[in-house]
Amino acid sequence: MRESKRLIQNTGIIAIGNMSTKLVSFFLLPLYTSILSTAEYGIVDYIVSISTFCVPFISVLMDESMFRFLIDCKTEGERAKIISMSMLIILTGGGIFLIVAIPILWIIKYYYAVYVVVYVLSAVLSTMMSALLRGIGKTDYYAVFNFFTSLLKILLNILFIAVLYWGVQGMLLASILAQICVSVLYIQRLKLWKYVSFDGINKQLAKEMIYYSVPLIPNKISWSIINLSDRIIIMNSLGSDASGLYAVSYKFPNLMDTVYGFFYQSWKESSARVMGDKSQNDFYNIIYEYLKDFLYSMVLVMTAFMPLIFYFMVDKAFYGAILYVPILLLGMYYANISGFYGGIFTAYKDTKIMGTTTIVSAIINLIVNLILIHSIGLYAAAISTLAANFLVYIYRKNKVQKYVELYENRIKQLFSIITTIFVLLFFYAQEDIFIFINCCISIVYAVIANKKLLDFFLKNIGKRILGKL
Repeated sequence: MRESKRLIQNTGIIAIGNMSTKLVSFFLLPLYTSILSTAEYGIVDYIVSISTFCVPFISVLMDESMFRFLIDCKTEGERAKIISMSMLIILTGGGIFLIVAIPILWIIKYYYAVYVVVYVLSAVLSTMMSALLRGIGKTDYYAVFNFFTSLLKILLNILFIAVLYWGVQGMLLASILAQICVSVLYIQRLKLWKYVSFDGINKQLAKEMIYYSVPLIPNKISWSIINLSDRIIIMNSLGSDASGLYAVSYKFPNLMDTVYGFFYQSWKESSARVMGDKSQNDFYNIIYEYLKDFLYSMVLVMTAFMPLIFYFMVDKAFYGAILYVPILLLGMYYANISGFYGGIFTAYKDTKIMGTTTIVSAIINLIVNLILIHSIGLYAAAISTLAANFLVYIYRKNKVQKYVELYENRIKQLFSIITTIFVLLFFYAQEDIFIFINCCISIVYAVIANKKLLDFFLKNIGKRILGKL
């Protein structure tokens, strides 16, 4: 129960620090879609996807390794060794990236080459700072770090896009400046240089950390390939306008992933702390049930309300993006549940399975996309993403049983399937009466499916709030 409280507390802190700015960013979508063309929005999404692909190569995912190893540290000396080793590896990766990327981008004469390079390096810096703050137990600092990064990014986006009309360059520059400025501020605040010393390099520690992180690279890259391959194929087969539509449709599954991310950051820590405890199996199963019910409710509620959301928030030029949202939401659901299994694997430091599962799914995503893109257009990208995420979900679900037996409620699964069929039929009918019925169905489903979770919060959280009034 203590670890459940820690999980809820950390999730709450992270959510509070991120939710407001994430929501504001989401509600700025009308600004982006009204000022930027579909082609411009597609270019930004394309560059961000490329950058996301490059980051794991440069960092060797030392952020993941540093976070996991810092959890086990007992003294400041141990922390200093892990932080120093992580920084050394990151600096090496950054240097290699500059040596390789600059000549390539200069040869191909890509117009946004400088933005790509700086965006990648700023993303690496920001990711490492986030992992460091979580690893040393400063969850509140981590939440504030992300809050300021997101807030500054939003303010700069408004300035560069709505006031100065800098377009693509403005969006990219806003992200770069926000990540660098806030990271430098926290480096100074933490006096990070006190933890860094390259005098006594521990080769054994380096091997252990790299052994942990390297298997995660195929996993991270494969997820990036699944996203990036969609963009590349769309850009080259259907054009930047179609890429812009797909980028808007992906905004909504990304919102769901953002909400899940608040939990996942805490879950990786809690799953490691409870490992080996006699209550481990019960703890994992309770969280598993609550998480599945909540996320699937999000899928159905967001699908049902999507016509209303698009009507009020998205410019008419982007309205065609709505057709792909339900498919992508389902794909995100399976990706998130796969992430839950991944938290258990990383707790046991069994990271090999993370890469092997997603490599196959990335290949399947690419093949399905190439086969279908010319016949069914953007549906190919959405369907291939769903198929890839579903395969990872099935594979990890079977493999996780090695560490913990997770239970499934077959009656609840049947109820979910039947509800999903009706919600999707009414959604694609696109009639006002069906939209209303769909909203009602999704709300009723969410209340019924999350009854246990609601009871838990009312009994544990509600009592505390009422007791303080």
